[in-house]
Amino acid sequence: MSWRNSNDRYGSLSIGLHWFMLALIAAVYALMELREIFPKGSDGRDLMKSFHYMLGLSVLILAVLRLVLNLTSASPRILPEPPGMQKAIAKLMHVALYALMIGMPLLGWLILSAEGDPIPFFGLHFPPLIGPNE
Repeated sequence: MSWRNSNDRYGSLSIGLHWFMLALIAAVYALMELREIFPKGSDGRDLMKSFHYMLGLSVLILAVLRLVLNLTSASPRILPEPPGMQKAIAKLMHVALYALMIGMPLLGWLILSAEGDPIPFFGLHFPPLIGPNE
């Protein structure tokens, strides 16, 4: 199997990114839902929040990478050709999914920036997008 998309099938890069993004999004969601098992202010809760932030930024980076990949490579044909309305709805759903995969991490980055909190990313600190809101 080729790593690039062809007219007949998706490449291993697209398939791998697809499933890795699913796992990342599930992990980001689980980290925020499961933080309740630790009391407020505890080290465990803070660690889960930090991993939530870092994995959320990973979703942002990989979503942009996927968008570039999708815009610059071929997509496999669908046979038989779906009706026009079905193709339009599918395109709308893809736009909505990319808006969420890019928009949600950006909103989180903005919230952390407005709170004056550091934006951790696996040992690095991303710059704030806006100044702290007093």
